[in-house]
Amino acid sequence: MSRNGLTEEQKALICRYVEVWRRFRGLPDGSSRNFEKLQDDLAQGSGMFLCGLLVQAQSRTLITADVKDPKFHAAIFGNDDIAVPDITPDELQHGRRYIIDGEGSARVRWWWGEPPLPEAVAPL
Repeated sequence: MSRNGLTEEQKALICRYVEVWRRFRGLPDGSSRNFEKLQDDLAQGSGMFLCGLLVQAQSRTLITADVKDPKFHAAIFGNDDIAVPDITPDELQHGRRYIIDGEGSARVRWWWGEPPLPEAVAPL
C-alpha cells in the first residue's frame, strides 16, 4: 500500500458510510449528491473525494470531514446525538456500529412508518 493508499478495510468503512448516508439523509437544499465516482476516488487513496468526503488514511476516524453533510459526519464520528434530529437514537447507534465497526447491516428506513406486511408486497 502506498503512503496515501487505502486498505480494503478502510475502503469498506467508506462504502458503509455512503450506504447509511444514502438511506437516511438528503441534502437540506434538495440538491443531489453524486457518489458515482466513489470507486475512482477509493482507488486514488487519501484526499478530498468528489462527493465531498475528506479521507485521510492515517486519521483515527478515516473520514475526517463531510463538507456536504457535516451534521451527519458529526453524528457518526463525533458522537453528536443531536446533530441529526431526523434520525432516531436507535437508528443512529445502529448506524455507528455498522459504519465504524462493520457490525450488523445497514437498516432500511420505512418512510411511511412501518414496514409493509408481507402480503402487501407480494408480486402481482
